[in-house]
Order: sequence, then structure tokens, then C-alpha cells
Amino acid sequence: MVSAILAASQSGGGRTVVAVDGLEVIVTLPSRHLTLSELQRVKRQFVTVHKKAITLGTTELGAVDWSEESIAKKFAEYMADCIT
Repeated sequence: MVSAILAASQSGGGRTVVAVDGLEVIVTLPSRHLTLSELQRVKRQFVTVHKKAITLGTTELGAVDWSEESIAKKFAEYMADCIT
């Protein structure tokens, strides 16, 4: 997912569709070029936030969907919020 987003960011910003292993996810990219280290940092933060939510039991309040498509969409949303 990170490498597909990095490749898509090289062509410009805005809303774009990123295809990963047959999944298509709509991603909103900033107008500037993203770096690999920046995307890896956001990925680590995303994993940490979700681990903490599972540990604290906050995910029990709603259904947890562990499908690849769901995780990819959640990561795309998280990334759009973190990267300005």
C-alpha cells in the first residue's frame, strides 16, 4: 500500500485510485511529493493506534473488520488526516 501511494504521489496530488493486490482504494494526496520515510512513519503510527485501541478494548464497542479492503480504506483515511 505504501509503495503504491508513493508511486501515485509522483504523478501529482488530489484524489486518485490506488490499486493494491486487486483492491482499489481512493486516496487523497497532497499537491507535494511524498517521501518513503514519511509514508513509513504514518504507517507505523497507524499500526500503533490500532494496537492501542485493541489493547484498551475500544474496538469492542463496534464490529471489527479485518479484511484487507477495510484496513486499506482505514489507512487511506488516516494518511489523508496526517499528511497535509
